[in-house]
Amino acid sequence: MKVDAELMFECLIYINAYYYPVFATCDTIMALAKYQSTQRDTPNIGKDALVCFTRLFAEILKLVVFYKYKDERKKLVTAFGVAMTLVTIGTIYYTLLIQDPALKLEKVLSALTIMLTACEVAFGTLFLMPCYKKVEYY
Repeated sequence: MKVDAELMFECLIYINAYYYPVFATCDTIMALAKYQSTQRDTPNIGKDALVCFTRLFAEILKLVVFYKYKDERKKLVTAFGVAMTLVTIGTIYYTLLIQDPALKLEKVLSALTIMLTACEVAFGTLFLMPCYKKVEYY
């Protein structure tokens, strides 16, 4: 069975473009709520917010670069997208395993994001490999 890795990667980026506003809004609101909270102690709120906004910046940069330059330089844009996705995976690692306290909604959104980003890395890497080169007949 042949896999069209380029098509799968583009579909995942397309899904990510619709998923991004959801987690961007939720992450921003949760960071602000933690900052304003008097009931829960968040000693590393500055680092947590930096990681949160690094994730948001990496994802929006990936989407903008992909949609703007995907027709001219497919391989380069895909490599950039995979690199930005790895940054996102690193920030999710921080949120799930290091951040204290992590809200339940943060864990749920991070779990959804990790599934999406893992598939993006897998298909993006397959697209970059020469053995998965798509045969074009036109």
